[in-house]
Amino acid sequence: MLPMAYRVRWQLVGRSGQPLDSGCIGEGFCAYGDAVAAVVEFLRPYPEVSRCPTESYWLARRSVDADLAVWVWVERHEIEEATGAISGSWMSSGETSIQTPTLV
Repeated sequence: MLPMAYRVRWQLVGRSGQPLDSGCIGEGFCAYGDAVAAVVEFLRPYPEVSRCPTESYWLARRSVDADLAVWVWVERHEIEEATGAISGSWMSSGETSIQTPTLV
């Protein structure tokens, strides 16, 4: 089995779900627990946080009535053991190919 690297991504969205901005938290993480710790720290200032277990993301707002929200999720990436090179692209939930991203 190949070791995994994790990346934490965020996306700022408007009330209608329209994407406004996005980015990554940190440079990437070797352990899933470290990635989740980064998510927890990122979400700390938000009083309204919920988790969508079926879609594997967190949703945070400054208040229930806020017009803006941020979605945060962890992506994993396989790394080749011998060279440490990254193989494939970041994976998102529901995809089975190594070439597609997976949310965790």
